[in-house]
Amino acid sequence: MKVQQALQEWVGKEFLILSISLDGDEIDTPEVLSEYRELYGIGPGWIHLTGDRDEIDHLRKRLGAFDPDPEVDKDKTQHAGVLVAGNEPRGLWMGIPGLQSPNAIVDSFMKVARKRWKRVPTDHGGS
Repeated sequence: MKVQQALQEWVGKEFLILSISLDGDEIDTPEVLSEYRELYGIGPGWIHLTGDRDEIDHLRKRLGAFDPDPEVDKDKTQHAGVLVAGNEPRGLWMGIPGLQSPNAIVDSFMKVARKRWKRVPTDHGGS
């Protein structure tokens, strides 16, 4: 949430945040994801994707968010929280460890976007 708050000026306008379900639509139905967004106050510009497992895997591979070892990749316990930031017009892409501080995550997004931002105060809480 702190990342979304820090990016609120740009999310939905210049940035989109995509969350991709690894469980697919068998578990993460559109209704479940809608409840999640409501529970956590997730606003416009943050899209939660679910779908058929093959479609999800195809999207993850296109974004570079997969392990090249198919055995490791199919084991969901091996998936580290990885964020992918991209600036398609400039051809800039970056993988970002999801367990970094919110400010470090936003710093990475802003580097890719070539934007300046004012750091938010931190209480060392989650993203």
